[in-house]
Amino acid sequence: MHRFRSRRAVTAVAALGVTSLGLAACGGSSADGAGPVGTADPDEAVTITVDSFGGIFANYEKAGLLDQYQEEHPNVTIEYSEVQQESDYWTALATKINSGSGLADIQPLEISRAALVASQQQDVWTDMLQTPVADQLEEETDAAVGAVTTQDGAVLGLPTDAGPMAICYRSDKLEEAGLPSDPAELAQQITDWDSYESVGEQYAAATDGAAWMDSVGGYYRVLTSVEPVRNYDEEGEPTWESNDTVRPSFDRAAGAAEKGLTAGLSQFDPAWNTAMNTGDFATIACPAWMLGYIKQQAGDENAGNWDVLPLPQQLGGNWGGSFLAVPQDSPNREAAVELAAFLTSADAEADEFRQGLAYPSNTAAQEQTLDVTDEYFNGAPIGEIFSTAAQAAPNQPLGVDDGAIDQAIGDALTAVEANGVAPDEAWQLAVRTINDTVG
Repeated sequence: MHRFRSRRAVTAVAALGVTSLGLAACGGSSADGAGPVGTADPDEAVTITVDSFGGIFANYEKAGLLDQYQEEHPNVTIEYSEVQQESDYWTALATKINSGSGLADIQPLEISRAALVASQQQDVWTDMLQTPVADQLEEETDAAVGAVTTQDGAVLGLPTDAGPMAICYRSDKLEEAGLPSDPAELAQQITDWDSYESVGEQYAAATDGAAWMDSVGGYYRVLTSVEPVRNYDEEGEPTWESNDTVRPSFDRAAGAAEKGLTAGLSQFDPAWNTAMNTGDFATIACPAWMLGYIKQQAGDENAGNWDVLPLPQQLGGNWGGSFLAVPQDSPNREAAVELAAFLTSADAEADEFRQGLAYPSNTAAQEQTLDVTDEYFNGAPIGEIFSTAAQAAPNQPLGVDDGAIDQAIGDALTAVEANGVAPDEAWQLAVRTINDTVG
C-alpha cells in the first residue's frame, strides 16, 4: 500500500477529434448511488483508496501529481495498491464485484474490458455525467468516451491515457551490429513488416543469434493494432476466428518466434524487466505508456541507449488506454470523483507525458504536447511521433470478451515461443480455450 499526504509529510483509442456531447455538470447530492453526485467537503478529512494495475498510479506518483493534489487538498490522504498484470487485477476486481464488497474508492478499468463494463456493470460504477466534472468529458475523443458509455448514455469512467504505437529500440545494440541506429536511417531499412523481420535476421546474424524483439505477444499486439478490426466487427459480433486481422497476425508473430527473432520473454515478468536493462533484445512494440516502463526498468545507465521509431508506412495503432472509475457505493464518492478528474485533466495528462510516462487521451493535453521530446530516448520527438500515430490509428470496435480473447491468443503464442508448439496446434488451442471460456 502506498500512502501519500502532502509533499512536506512524505519523503491507466485512437481518433483525435474532439467530442461534442453537450455535457452539463450536475449539482446537489443523492443517496441514490446512480443519482447526481455533489462536491466534497473541503474541511472533512478523507482517505481515498485506490486499487490499480500496470503502473497507472505509480506514474501519477512519479509525475508528482499525487503530492500536488494533497498539497492543494490538505484534508485528503491517498492510499493506493497496484499489481503489474491487468489479468490478475481484473480477476480480483470481478471477485469483489460479485461478492458485493471490497471495492476501493477508485478502480481503473482497462480498454479491453470497456465493452463488458458498459453492458453489464452500469449498476456498479458512477455515471460521470451525473457529477460536477462532467464538462471535462468534452475534451475527450468520441472513441474514448464511447468505449465506457452504456446503451442509455451513462459514462462509467474518466479516460486516463491513450496508447498510440511506435517501435522502441536499443540504438547502441544496433550500432554494435553494424545496422543503422539513427531513426531516419533505420526507417529507410524498415518499410513494412517483412523488412522489419529481415533487418531482425541481419541483427541476429551479426550478434550470434541475439533476439531482435522482446516477445511474440508484443509483436502480435502491434500487428493487430493497425488494422480496422480486431476481435469484433462494427455490429458487435465476434469475428476473431475468421477476419483478416487476428489469424494472419497470429501466424506472422508465431513465424517470427519460430525464426528465433523473439527473446522468449513474457511481458511484465521479472526476466522481461531485467532484459530491458541488459539489452537482451533490440526492439519492442512500444505504445506511449511503455516509455515510462522502459525508463524504470532499464535505469539511468541506459539513458541515450534507447530511441523511438515510428511504425512503417506511417501506420497508426493503439494498444491500451484506461479509465478511472468510482463505485456508486464508495463512501468517499464525491472526493474520489474530484481526484479522478484532477488526474485526468488536460494539465495533469500533459505534465505526465512531458515526463515520458503516458500519452494523453485528453485532446487539449494532446495539443499542449506536440513539441515534447525525450532526452532518455536520444531526444526523440515523442510528441510528434505519438500524435501522428494516434491520428492514423483505426477506431477498432470493442467487444464484451476482448480481454478473454486476447488472453487466450496470447497464451497460445507463448506456447509457440516457449514450448515449441506448432503454430497451427497453438491456434487450435486458442480456439478451444475461447470457445470454452466465452462461447
